[in-house]
Amino acid sequence: MLSDIAGIFVKIVPAGDADIFLARGLAARPPSRFNRAGEDALYLSPDAESARVAIGEYVRPGNPPRLLLRYEVGPCSLFDLRHPDNGDVYELARQSWRNAMARGENPISWRASDHIRKNGHAGLIDPSRRRPGLWHITLFHWNTPGAPEVKLIGDPKPIIVPADYR
Repeated sequence: MLSDIAGIFVKIVPAGDADIFLARGLAARPPSRFNRAGEDALYLSPDAESARVAIGEYVRPGNPPRLLLRYEVGPCSLFDLRHPDNGDVYELARQSWRNAMARGENPISWRASDHIRKNGHAGLIDPSRRRPGLWHITLFHWNTPGAPEVKLIGDPKPIIVPADYR
């Protein structure tokens, strides 16, 4: 099941990294839930609260200051992991990618993103595992023919995210 989205989405980033997120093909892109190292993925949230929850477990005391970036995302249809018909893919996606990486294994969540990419979808909608009712999007393709247009809008805003924000 696909869901249509468009509008303003946000991302909270370390202050020194504000310029890199729309770049594609970065060999230095770190692995995460839905991407291997160097694989394109743009993680966004519909609002600042959702973005705080998304990064809360990664924030540690002494981290660099953070900025809230706003992006305008053009119309697109995303594979919606919230939909019951997509439950088998969601089961793969919800597994802890960090625990798998710590064990030296490939995260099962990469199989979910491989499935979504292979079927030609621009990305996915992912329900928050930390706070039910919140959600995020992950784009695999943007600013290329047939993919949603994404542009940074406005100025970055300083934002506070307490360590282990839930």
